[in-house]
Amino acid sequence: MRTLIGASTRAVISSVATAAFAAVALVSWDAALAIMVVLVLVFAWGWPQLLALPAFTGTRVLLALTAVAAFAAVWFSGDLRHLTLVAALAVVAAFVREFARRDGRPRLIESLAASAAGIVVIVSAAGWVAIGDGPEQLTVVLTAGVALAAGAACAAIHLPPWPHAILTIVAATVVGVGGGYFLPEVGYVVAGLIGFSAGLLSAALHALLGRYPSAGRPAAALAAAVLPVAVVGIPVYVLLRFFLV
Repeated sequence: MRTLIGASTRAVISSVATAAFAAVALVSWDAALAIMVVLVLVFAWGWPQLLALPAFTGTRVLLALTAVAAFAAVWFSGDLRHLTLVAALAVVAAFVREFARRDGRPRLIESLAASAAGIVVIVSAAGWVAIGDGPEQLTVVLTAGVALAAGAACAAIHLPPWPHAILTIVAATVVGVGGGYFLPEVGYVVAGLIGFSAGLLSAALHALLGRYPSAGRPAAALAAAVLPVAVVGIPVYVLLRFFLV
């Protein structure tokens, strides 16, 4: 009998993964980035199963190679200027992969769109690398991590969709503002924006990904669980650069 992972368990996994990333970042930024790489590779492995794509292996290889290229591009350049090239080449590779399929290419458009969406998530995750390990940067990472963990934890509560979404957004925003109180380097405005964004994202992804029939399968559930912390890399980087650094 196949083991299924429920929405509450996915929420707990997401919360733990986010909190672990933020906690490790305070001790070792390199170790935190290593955790993020692992999370992104977990996403790359489970994303095709989550969307029930017709060809798992090709999509997994494409997303894994995109992750390596995206993280390496930011690591060696120190900013995001090469990510557009990585994303463009990855999309071209997705087209080539679809044309190279020998299974009659069923659900071609759906498979291509899913690959493109996975590329966007991975490229955004690479934004974490560019944030850096300075004092202000780490306070932003901690604030984002705690707010994301709070939003993910709320996903474990069984409520109707709209009350659940409101609770998630409010909880993450409150936690974010609280981070601004305890971490004055961030400030209430930035911390509140980070918390609100984290809550909105957590609520939307919980409602969206939970609709997929395959979301309970282990690899798919893990991909859904790590997606929120991965996809906010560039948004957090933008908030940091716009308001603080």
